Amino acid sequence: MKKTNSLKHWKRYVIAILCMVLSASYLTYAAVGERPERLSSVTYVSDAWVINFWNTETDHLEQDLAQIAADGFNSIILAVPWREFQPCTSPIQYSEYAFNKLNRIMNAARDQGLWVVLRVGYTWDQCQGEAPQTRYQKLLGDEAMKAAWLEYVKTLYYTVSPYENFYGGFITWEDFWNYVEDAPGQFALKQSGINEAKRIGFQAYLESRYTIEEVNRYFAPDKTFQSFDQVSIPKKDSPAYKLFFEFYDEFLNGLLKETQQVFPNLSMEVRLDIDPVNGLDGELVGAGHHQTFGCGDSTYTSLMYSVSMGQPFDRLLTAAEAVSMMEQQLNVVKAYNGGKPIYIDQLLYMDMTPGFEHNARLLEEERNPFLTSISGILRNYTNGYAVWTYRNYANNGVFNSQFALGGQGWESSRVKFVEYNGSNQALIQSNGTLSQDVGSRISSKQLFENHVRFTAYSERPAKISVTLGSKTKEVVVDGEKQFDLNFGRFEYDKVRFRAGANVYVDNISVYNFVQDGQIYDLDGQELPCAAGIRALNQMLKE
Repeated sequence: MKKTNSLKHWKRYVIAILCMVLSASYLTYAAVGERPERLSSVTYVSDAWVINFWNTETDHLEQDLAQIAADGFNSIILAVPWREFQPCTSPIQYSEYAFNKLNRIMNAARDQGLWVVLRVGYTWDQCQGEAPQTRYQKLLGDEAMKAAWLEYVKTLYYTVSPYENFYGGFITWEDFWNYVEDAPGQFALKQSGINEAKRIGFQAYLESRYTIEEVNRYFAPDKTFQSFDQVSIPKKDSPAYKLFFEFYDEFLNGLLKETQQVFPNLSMEVRLDIDPVNGLDGELVGAGHHQTFGCGDSTYTSLMYSVSMGQPFDRLLTAAEAVSMMEQQLNVVKAYNGGKPIYIDQLLYMDMTPGFEHNARLLEEERNPFLTSISGILRNYTNGYAVWTYRNYANNGVFNSQFALGGQGWESSRVKFVEYNGSNQALIQSNGTLSQDVGSRISSKQLFENHVRFTAYSERPAKISVTLGSKTKEVVVDGEKQFDLNFGRFEYDKVRFRAGANVYVDNISVYNFVQDGQIYDLDGQELPCAAGIRALNQMLKE
């Protein structure tokens, strides 16, 4: 008999079998019910950030999910970072903690009657190693990296498919888009750009669809070519950038098709935006991505939808205006996806992300009227929707911020990583220190006020000094308390804690921005849009 027990395959199947064994207990619980006709979802990250969620404890999981169900949702989305679940691609390795946590969430969601959707391949995490974008770049033209991707997706599917509350999953253009944005600046019209165009298949793509004369029309006056093996990655301001968009859409379609072989009915969040590019006559034209809207063999198309889409910059919208444009935009998708239902995996009725301040937005008093006016559209066009920011989150630059992984990622002296009061914590002993380099994970430090937020406990009054870069603040811990220290605007690298006596520290966050969804705040307190969301969910049940 031929042996096939290579290390990478052995690891994958052992993990898959263990996950199935661990999840087998679901058969003893009440079923979640029939597969819902329409999803009402939240992207679930508990009290963390999606980027560091998988290395946190999530020690209020059951309470979190009970609240989600009480608000009328029937499902959650889990963004599953490729690198955090598969830290190494050569040889392939998997994170035991991440998969154990995934199983824990699947079980807890089932117990609350919640279905689970996976966003497969989320780009960002705080793991060490190569830049996360590197993997996505190598998916073009690197068969070994593509094989690692397919192994990762297959292992995910093996893990979650035994659960009766597993709904399905999707990939998204967002997680693959960095290459489209970065490649022109790195390679355009250079010898390295010619090599890259060959490596990724751009030259072959053009040769299969265009004549060299047609290609030269798009690249002129920057460059003309005698043959396709001379073609380079184009500049962003070149009309040829439209060809690059076309090529990349074809790549995404091909990758989705291959990935659907190991993750059946996998959908893709498609790009509804029309990207402006220079036309052959010098005028701006639009590069649409309609060829991706069919999503291969999936029974539905995924989509991020913002009220800013189709609207001019800086416009303040009424609910009626936003509803009208939403129906127009979804009609466009339906015209190109074969009439499949649309899953709006991110419904952005508001977006406070820095850099997008000039996007059109709803008037504050129009947010709830908008939410309570779209149930008909959701019924007619979709198989559901999801909110991205169910609970406000900070852009926390700390890895292992709740010590779920013990001391991993931390530098420490006279510190014990212990379980205390039902939670993993760092016990900083007298004159002990705890520090981590977080500077590279937080941007715009000079533009926004930088905070250090944490909980601490001591049996008797004890001083603890918190140092961020060159600035230090002192607080007195007496009993259990949450602190949020504002250090202002400045550059820094490390955060460091020093205790004058024994102090338990937990839930450390270094941040300078809070994403606001107006449903629940950082501490879980209800905000105004919670009422509108609950009303919408109730309407979808009627």
